[in-house]
Amino acid sequence: MHPTDDARQSHQPAAPAPVTGAAPGTPPIGRCDDRATTGPTPDHPSVTTDHVHLRIPLDHPEVPSECVWAVPLGGGRYRIANVPFLVHHVGLGDVVAAVEVEPGELELVDVIEHIHVASFSYELLRGVDVEDFVERSRELGVATEGMGRRLFASNVHRHDAAERFERLLEEHADWFERFAPDGRILRQFGDALLEP
Repeated sequence: MHPTDDARQSHQPAAPAPVTGAAPGTPPIGRCDDRATTGPTPDHPSVTTDHVHLRIPLDHPEVPSECVWAVPLGGGRYRIANVPFLVHHVGLGDVVAAVEVEPGELELVDVIEHIHVASFSYELLRGVDVEDFVERSRELGVATEGMGRRLFASNVHRHDAAERFERLLEEHADWFERFAPDGRILRQFGDALLEP
């Protein structure tokens, strides 16, 4: 799944519970700007230090990169501070190396440490109560980023939670894809289509 929409939106539930891993104005796909903060999960509380934008290159003709928030750790190392939407070899909490490719523009060059154990892309079934689904996911320790009201990406930091979340998706998703921390697809469910 590779949406070409250049204006990624964070999911804004009507209920007070935010989508974890994202907040109003998460950086759009393909470019970095100053519009996001992160939301906490039980496993990764929000970091309150300075955040920087970090570009992750993509092999996609219409979307050359995805921009995420990161926390500087020193020595060219950064901790990813929100759930990437299009990439699956990098996740919330992972430690990465990045270099400045232009003044003020950081780009990922390597993943130093994977913290997430699985990532998911999925579309919820029509009629699913999004706020309830997000809250149930959050209780499992799942961090979620949304585009619109039905398309989501999630990172999971515990193997048991990944298995339980997969079962939740089997009940509530039209389709989903599950990825290993290195980006390999582990499972497809429903009508998910992989692009060549």
